[in-house]
Amino acid sequence: MTLELLIGVSGIIIALGAAITTIWQGILTRQHNRLSVKPIIRIDRNSTLNNFNIELLNNGFGAAIIKSAKYFVDNIEIEDNNISAQVIEKLELNDSYEHFQILTGESLSCGEQRSLFKSIGEIDSTKVMDKFKRFSIEIKYESIYNEKFIIKNQDNR
Repeated sequence: MTLELLIGVSGIIIALGAAITTIWQGILTRQHNRLSVKPIIRIDRNSTLNNFNIELLNNGFGAAIIKSAKYFVDNIEIEDNNISAQVIEKLELNDSYEHFQILTGESLSCGEQRSLFKSIGEIDSTKVMDKFKRFSIEIKYESIYNEKFIIKNQDNR
């Protein structure tokens, strides 16, 4: 082997190593960018002695773009425009509640929190929590990179 051939082969090996390293760094950067804007939605049920609410919270680092939201009572989907009234009727609740609808296409920014159901006035939260065990929510959402996520929440305590 001549010196020129050895230098040429060494140059090719170094160039291939640099190309592979660059591609690998690009893949890692892409993964990092996706993780840095990943939304993570959480549904919390909160109660005190006299209040009850169900809250939607984005704990992730990026916006959650809502694609659909479905509400279920006894695993039967509620398909009415007045979801709040249907849920309250099916759960046999006589107390007053506020309902905040989740609209398709809207987004929850990082750290944003919304109440889905909130009691108005004083209630017996133990009875209400027992009734809301029959209630569940399914939310489909996406990140800004069109990664799809689904959260299903049901309180089975």
